[in-house]
Amino acid sequence: MTDVDDGTILKQIIIFGRHGVRSSTVSPADYAKLSPRPYPDFGVPPGYLTTHGWQAESLLGGYFREYLLHERLLTGDVKWDASRSYFRANSIQRSNVTAAAFGAGLFEGMAVPVHSYPLGQTDPVFDPISTNVAAVDAVRAAGEVRQVYNSGAALASAYSGEFSLIRSVLFDYRTGVEPLPAAPAGITDATALPIPLEAFKTGLAAGHVVDMGGLLSAMLSADPFVMEYTTGLPLSDVGWGHLSLDQLSQQSRLITLTFNVAFTTPYLNQVQSSNAGAHVLRSMEQAVIQDGVPGSFGGPGSRVNVVISSDVYVLGLAGLLGLHWQLPGYQPDFCAPGGALVFELRQSRTSGEHLVRVFYTAQTWNQLRKLTPLGLQTPPATAQLLIPGGREPGAGLDIRFDRFQRLLKKAIGPQFVEDPAREVPPGVLTGVPLK
Repeated sequence: MTDVDDGTILKQIIIFGRHGVRSSTVSPADYAKLSPRPYPDFGVPPGYLTTHGWQAESLLGGYFREYLLHERLLTGDVKWDASRSYFRANSIQRSNVTAAAFGAGLFEGMAVPVHSYPLGQTDPVFDPISTNVAAVDAVRAAGEVRQVYNSGAALASAYSGEFSLIRSVLFDYRTGVEPLPAAPAGITDATALPIPLEAFKTGLAAGHVVDMGGLLSAMLSADPFVMEYTTGLPLSDVGWGHLSLDQLSQQSRLITLTFNVAFTTPYLNQVQSSNAGAHVLRSMEQAVIQDGVPGSFGGPGSRVNVVISSDVYVLGLAGLLGLHWQLPGYQPDFCAPGGALVFELRQSRTSGEHLVRVFYTAQTWNQLRKLTPLGLQTPPATAQLLIPGGREPGAGLDIRFDRFQRLLKKAIGPQFVEDPAREVPPGVLTGVPLK
């Protein structure tokens, strides 16, 4: 995302993002089993977008408004621009509201139509397993995970620093203490539980194929820390005052590890992310041919497509193309609240050739915490991504659309993609407050 005229015209943008800052997803009663001290109250039900999260996402939408006006993808006529945009969210409150907040920033307070299945009805774009779009061999998946990561014990050893840091915060002691103090009476030490990496036998769903045991438990015990900081709680409430910003970033490595185990080994990645990847590709194809392609996000006139779900689905989609990023202050491939993969379809002014440019963008830790106004002069953190296998010698990171199309088609498993002829896209969500 640059001010420099690079000889291309932006034709379409797909913003495939994570929901914004939310409250803890686990109930207070369950968290009481993980630490002797109560976790802070976010003021909203478990897993809901916070008021601060709404404001931060609106600021991000406002940045994209300024950027897309600069790129002339938006005209400034709010109603006209909104009619050529499409908003989609997976069917949970925080994603629905994030999409609405982003739209309010993008279109100057407008209540945009958010397309989503009713709350509680699973969206097959994001979870093709539990919706019976894709069948998964859980034993094969678990075996491949162990091939990649060796064992749960190997993971616990490789990430011992993060486990130790989280344990010290949960139980209020300094890292490096030997021997480790015992967990308080009645409290489960989530960082010491075994990590089986075995197949689940029942309840299979996207992200719930391989039993991660203690890895998932440790991640969930620390999950609130990121949200405590980014929603602006007093520093004394961020890990009970025991985490510097560097340590907060460090412990987030367990979040990315958990989602990589659950989603990005080759077989699981293809099973769980092919349907989302197919929808992204079809959406770009219909913009190229300027005609409808079934199984796309929006219609052929949709110039701005905003798709909001969870970090695990963003990582899964990135995994199909082998995309990686590093933003200042964050750990590699960390999906910050509100962060997004951004796919731009561009066209050369001279040759007419269509090109693809991919970014990862997210507000920094302190842009989120302080609700920093965003614009072209004060942008969010952004990195253009290398698409492995897409570059030509001597070229930049943009790649030809036909090459992008071949790469993504090769990565997608067609047997895991919903038949577009049978797909029933969600309607506009109604009856749910979107703020």
